[in-house]
Amino acid sequence: MKQNVTIAERTWFVVYSPDEERRLRSRIAEFEIATKDCGLLWQEIDLTGSFCRWLDSMDDADERAAAIGMPSIVEDYADPGFRDYLAETIRRAVAATPAGDADRTVFAITGLMELYDFIHVSQVMDALGKTVRGVLLLFFPGEREENTYRFLGARTGWDYLATPITAE
Repeated sequence: MKQNVTIAERTWFVVYSPDEERRLRSRIAEFEIATKDCGLLWQEIDLTGSFCRWLDSMDDADERAAAIGMPSIVEDYADPGFRDYLAETIRRAVAATPAGDADRTVFAITGLMELYDFIHVSQVMDALGKTVRGVLLLFFPGEREENTYRFLGARTGWDYLATPITAE
């Protein structure tokens, strides 16, 4: 893959109805097989449970207790704390890939439903910046209209230059 291509040009969104989450997650292996058949490498980055792991990563027990006890505080903490935690989780997974393999690896990001009500997917993508190599493949429960994506069909959409993969 070309190294001078921006992250926006190396991001693909698998857009599907949120009702299909379980069905799609059970078929992730088929995406992996198809990717490997094309001569690319595959690594799944599952964000399921990341909110709990982020809370567990807080060193201050009082801060953690306050975040758990008051949902409004969690929303405040999630920006930028949770966003940065998610971006770092993705960066670490990419960095763990040998340098020679990263450019030809598809990093499949699953478990985005975990983000709902805490943070926008676009915020995580923005936090990644230009530091991630390879292709990001986001399994995105929501909808797409041209270049506008709506997370779970409930959030205001944002324009993104990703390559969409849809059921249609």
